[in-house]
Amino acid sequence: MWRVVFGDDRPVEVEIGPGRGDVLLAFAAARPAANFFAIERTVGAAEAIMTRARIRGLTNVRVVAGDARCVVGRLVPDDSVAAYHIYFPDPWPKRRHGRRRLATEDFARDVARTLVPGGVVHLASDLPALVGELGALLGRAGLVALAGAVPAPDPPITTFERKYARDGTHHASLGRLR
Repeated sequence: MWRVVFGDDRPVEVEIGPGRGDVLLAFAAARPAANFFAIERTVGAAEAIMTRARIRGLTNVRVVAGDARCVVGRLVPDDSVAAYHIYFPDPWPKRRHGRRRLATEDFARDVARTLVPGGVVHLASDLPALVGELGALLGRAGLVALAGAVPAPDPPITTFERKYARDGTHHASLGRLR
């Protein structure tokens, strides 16, 4: 599938909920030897990110609008993603947002199934409970916590993080060893 999407066989990293795409575009510019695929909930945001990628000449970026749970669960092949990036996932922990929450056993199993051996899932949020909950689900799906793993030596900061993470950002990285 990724050859059809990108036209090559470079490793693929997936960002779920890229927002304005700041982190996605920074990673894509810094690492042209990898492909970056983003799943954004709204069509307008997905189109805006692709426009910014085209303006910057980033040919290793693709963005699709949709529900990440559905895209990962139904379209992403087994053992095909080098890394997942999930930063400040929406929705916030409000009861009415529950139907869109990523922290489900099915989603965790699909992420683990699609991650290559040696692949990594990077999580970050200002809500430690959210990182803990999703991290625990990914752990039950077969991933292991990786101490001190970060996406990059100086990871880009999201607009959301600059604005809302006053109490600090909580990170977790989990990997597939087998």
